[in-house]
Amino acid sequence: MKDRWLIISYFAHMDAMAPAHHIDDKLPFFREKGIEATLLSSPCGSRTGGMRHIRVFSVAPSGIRYEVRHFLRRMTSRRFWFKFWEFSLLLPVYPFYFLEKIFLRLDSTWSWFVLASIAGTIRCLRSRPSVIYSTGGPVSGHIAALIISKMTGIPYIAEFQDPLNFQYAAPGKFERRYIHRVEQAIFRTAKAVVFLTERAAETARERNVVCPEIAVIYPGAVPPERTGTCEKAETLRIAHFGSLGGSRNLTHFLLALAGLCREQPGTADTVRLHLVGNNARNVSKEIREFGHREMIVARGKLRRQQSVAMMQTVDLLLLIQNTDAVSLETIPSKVYEYLHAGRPILSLVYRNRELRAMLEGMGHLVVEADDEPAIRSALQQCVEQWNRGRLTSAAIASPYTVERAVAEMISLADSVRRTSEQFPG
Repeated sequence: MKDRWLIISYFAHMDAMAPAHHIDDKLPFFREKGIEATLLSSPCGSRTGGMRHIRVFSVAPSGIRYEVRHFLRRMTSRRFWFKFWEFSLLLPVYPFYFLEKIFLRLDSTWSWFVLASIAGTIRCLRSRPSVIYSTGGPVSGHIAALIISKMTGIPYIAEFQDPLNFQYAAPGKFERRYIHRVEQAIFRTAKAVVFLTERAAETARERNVVCPEIAVIYPGAVPPERTGTCEKAETLRIAHFGSLGGSRNLTHFLLALAGLCREQPGTADTVRLHLVGNNARNVSKEIREFGHREMIVARGKLRRQQSVAMMQTVDLLLLIQNTDAVSLETIPSKVYEYLHAGRPILSLVYRNRELRAMLEGMGHLVVEADDEPAIRSALQQCVEQWNRGRLTSAAIASPYTVERAVAEMISLADSVRRTSEQFPG
């Protein structure tokens, strides 16, 4: 008899969305391990094949607006038609949307749990899964899992891709209290909670008096097919993959690069920085104002498979963390793809000893994200190595795979199920 799970993930099957990749990569491995999963998600992502997939909408005006806009982005790439259909479809919603934003300052996806709870409860009563597993994205997914578990008695595991206290960029007091109370409720009722770093798990224990079983599972990445090799070109190709904005920007890197250009004028002809992904306004402004604009190649957003293939062909991968408290407890999901690319990594890490140890242990170069002299020195080292021949990747293959993460998650679920059978309620 197959083991049945209900998996709840708001952002499932959205391309170029880290919370989506986190669960999308796992689904094939769950099937290989004999897990018959039902996926419960929002309509923002595409429908998946090979498994039961339930998609439900948010009920609040902000959620309706958010999901309609995602649908329109998938349907049209022309800005005129996007704006036309957005205005036409959402016109009846806007009066209620403005009222909601005045009286209820929460994330736009907060109301998704309402229909998700109903749909998930009905599904559980029909198929009786052994485990409910909520992962990543908005807090509403975890609320839905909590309610479904209460209604059906099925144990659930909550996985926080980012700690809930870092869920939003600048929450107000009401939102902070709301998130804190939700986290407390999850810790009181979940049979296990999963974090993606040791530091996040440690601080969560400090915040919550009542703690269920806490596990740390590094998500890893799927080792890619070798679609290309790195051949030495006329320039040293440094590439950053992923969006840039806010405190994850190019400020310190470009200052270091400009300093190296002053010290060694030939650097401007030698180095090219390739940016793959969306750039916020502050980053676009930094690029425009950089003194050697010809050194920067902004490629825009690529599909995930294209990005993974390109990672294997550049000379040096650039990792940049936010210079804020979020980075103390998180490891960017892009790190695991970088580690499987087979190329050296220059990592700008912010006060994160866990990530530093992981990267240095595999032979990669790590400096503090806001330490301009150290970044300049690391850049100089990379340029000199490239001039002498070519930059070589570390010899250590990455042990951080999705397959291993799935095995650890299934082991945790088996433990939760046994505990629930021994101590029901």
